[in-house]
Amino acid sequence: MAIYPDKKDGKLTGRFRVELQQAGKRYRKRWDSLKEAQKDEAAVLATWAAGEVVDAATHAPQAPEAHTLASTIPKARLSLWQDIKKPETAWAHVQFVTDTLGVNTKLDAIDTLAIDKVIASLKKQGKTDATINRYLSHFRTFLVWCKARKYRTVPIRDEIEFGWRKESEGRIRWITPKEEMGIRDYLLSRNRPEADAVWDLIKVALETGCRREELLTSELGQINGTRLHLWETKTDTPRTVPMTKETTALLANLIKTGRMPSERGLRSWWERAREHLGLLGDPQFVFHVCRHTRATRMVEAGINVFVIKKWMGHKRIETTLRYAHVKDENLEDALVKVGDHFLTLVENPQKTAGFASSPTLPTSGEIEGFRMAA
Repeated sequence: MAIYPDKKDGKLTGRFRVELQQAGKRYRKRWDSLKEAQKDEAAVLATWAAGEVVDAATHAPQAPEAHTLASTIPKARLSLWQDIKKPETAWAHVQFVTDTLGVNTKLDAIDTLAIDKVIASLKKQGKTDATINRYLSHFRTFLVWCKARKYRTVPIRDEIEFGWRKESEGRIRWITPKEEMGIRDYLLSRNRPEADAVWDLIKVALETGCRREELLTSELGQINGTRLHLWETKTDTPRTVPMTKETTALLANLIKTGRMPSERGLRSWWERAREHLGLLGDPQFVFHVCRHTRATRMVEAGINVFVIKKWMGHKRIETTLRYAHVKDENLEDALVKVGDHFLTLVENPQKTAGFASSPTLPTSGEIEGFRMAA
């Protein structure tokens, strides 16, 4: 290989020199990165092998054009993320990375060290691990888009370690009955139609567990009897949510009368109620806690976890299991139920007929123990 670190006045400049000589032909050129130098060297040798002449004053034949963040982002904006609801969020994340690395950064020069720099900058701003992952995910999607169109020629998987953060599940925040009544009393005491509409929407959210966007964009055509059909969801999996007659009437009225709050109006009134309850210091007390509350209350009501999964539209059962808060009283209830179950088996042996082999029944001493526990 005829590639050398470039020096000026005895000091490394950070660039690389390609120096080739063959059968009286000589070639010299400097490049900003080692990868560019290596590609240039291969292109020159291939050109000489074909009997052609290389002009070192220009890019070597087949040498890739050096695309930068500044030159490719405008192209990507024409097609990337056109099918998502809030593309501006994704582009804001890409813009942050661009500002951190520099608009003239070449796509092929983006490596693990560059991503480490982005992560350090995000952490300095106090971003959570989950938020950092969203920034990295959007930027990786952008790079994949560029690679597919040959704006980036270096493989992404082999060259970049994204350093995904391990997200902490944290605690699930839900609304207590006292907090629910506090929100209701505050909003209804305002004597403002828009505040009343926000309370109606909160009640619908608490009863259905639907996401904010699913409710704000709902239409009458999605309501069939007492069921709400959701065709577009966060997980791209349509689902149907059952409702009581009261909840159905509330949602239908919000839609028909045009009282459905705007996203801005909902946020404004929610923040006022939050301040009234003294919860401004609780960053988790956002409108999404209505969804958490629905799932938590179903768990506490003893609803089968697989039913909850389908109701909430979770893709993975692990997501649903986060709501399965095991309390001490739950364990005590389980002990009583197991005791009752064994007593039933002793008194009604025919209940075991459906099994290939009957379970071992407890001894008289164990039965008495269960009686005392119950």
